[in-house]
Amino acid sequence: MKTQTLLITLSLSFLFTTLFAQDKVLVFTKTNGFTHGSIGAGVTMITNLGNSNGLWTTDQTDDANDFTAGNLAQYSAVIWCNTSGNNLLNTSQQQAFEDFIAAGGGFLGIHAATDTYRDNSWSFYNDLVGGIVQSGPNHTSNNFNADMTVVNSHPSVDFLGATWNKSEEYYYWKNNGGQLFNGNINLLMVESTGSNDYDEARPISWYKEYGGGRSFYTALGHNSSDYTGNADFIKHIEEGIKYVIGNTLSVGGPEEEIPFQITSNPVKDIFTFDTSNTVKNKTLQIYDINGQLVYKEEIPSAIATVDINVGNLSQGLYIGQLISGRQKSSFKFIKN
Repeated sequence: MKTQTLLITLSLSFLFTTLFAQDKVLVFTKTNGFTHGSIGAGVTMITNLGNSNGLWTTDQTDDANDFTAGNLAQYSAVIWCNTSGNNLLNTSQQQAFEDFIAAGGGFLGIHAATDTYRDNSWSFYNDLVGGIVQSGPNHTSNNFNADMTVVNSHPSVDFLGATWNKSEEYYYWKNNGGQLFNGNINLLMVESTGSNDYDEARPISWYKEYGGGRSFYTALGHNSSDYTGNADFIKHIEEGIKYVIGNTLSVGGPEEEIPFQITSNPVKDIFTFDTSNTVKNKTLQIYDINGQLVYKEEIPSAIATVDINVGNLSQGLYIGQLISGRQKSSFKFIKN
């Protein structure tokens, strides 16, 4: 009896570790164009931030073969860190990433992420990242000193005050293949950086919900020194990552649970979900005490009956998760 109790305790411990572990982020660094020397510093910064704040663990890849549905499912967000050029992913890899976003995954782009898939060569990505850098010229000289104005509230800029003075390689978006997505919520606007029409005041960082997930982009981050010694830039990226993994709501604050009621518990065959207070699409996932996913089903309506015998569940204790976008609610139930 003691042995059985111990096994159940260990299994439950494993299960809760599985369900409530840190988020994982994947840093994608493939280039098919200019390769920034700051990529390594960016990966190190993101890794160190996750280690210090305890909110995420970090993997890095420049291998497009990692863009499969099964592999991406383990991540809360994919960070495109100074990627560049076109044709980084093939058609099936692009579809896997689009499906990842549609399922509530997060995206964060740093600097040259808008120098990726130029000329609207992958429209989904161009809208997701929110901009395409123009050509001839692409940007100001490096370490051009300018003031940026904070134009909206967001944890990634709220600590800066009204303006942020920074030396940077500031991108242009206006001409020669450049463009901006009209659904971006702008956060930083750089002042005019010269006398040409493309030097006009223009956005440098933005965020939005897009295609089922969350997107955050900053055009800052050309130089390695930003990732190692610029506290404002590091905080800017950290809060952006928190946003796209769902650690904050769009204007800050803790993630809310999905309100629901379930009857009956213990359950023999069928129980009923009442999620009348949320209109979003929802998914029910059920795990056994070994942490294995044993049942997954869409919940299409506010009140839905669920026949758990479809999954041939045996008697015992289970953990359920109700998921909507980046929101999750968890519960325990017993199958009789």
